[in-house]
Amino acid sequence: MVALTQNIETRAELGQLLALLGLDAVFYFVVIPTGIIDPDGFGLDQGLPPSFSARLVAILAAGLMFLRCGQLMFLKTSAEDAMASPGGDAPETGLDLDSPSEGLPTRSLAGMAAALIFAFVIVPTIGFFPAGYVLLMVLLRVLGETRPVKLLLPPAMVMALVWVLFEQLLSIRMPVGMLFVE
Repeated sequence: MVALTQNIETRAELGQLLALLGLDAVFYFVVIPTGIIDPDGFGLDQGLPPSFSARLVAILAAGLMFLRCGQLMFLKTSAEDAMASPGGDAPETGLDLDSPSEGLPTRSLAGMAAALIFAFVIVPTIGFFPAGYVLLMVLLRVLGETRPVKLLLPPAMVMALVWVLFEQLLSIRMPVGMLFVE
């Protein structure tokens, strides 16, 4: 019964990954070309084109999804290994695999909603860096973090690194938002 449940879960995860890969392809081939316009004649001598970072993120995301698909298709899980070994029982995971899942994955949906609100509402209003800080705090909270220090410091460190990388090293200007435009 455990192997059947794992097979169903593996197929479900593969289906989700394939759907995400499709969305990633739409982002790469449709959203980026229509939403981020590179100036005509823009060359590497003037820096990286504006669409570079979006394309890089799409490629890295696709790579991670392909790696996970490969893991699911070609590598056995530890529970399958235990079942295949002589006299081995599946390790106790603390999960009741016989019971059906309990509705929609609320953490995932909350994270996706936060990311959409970030992209379409908060960034155009207050700019990328403050919006990114808020998004990271919300995502940490969605993942279950409650300690104020852990909610405040890691997002600040990540946004500082992003600022150094994009604004200082790569000379890629991030959106400043309507509130800070003079």
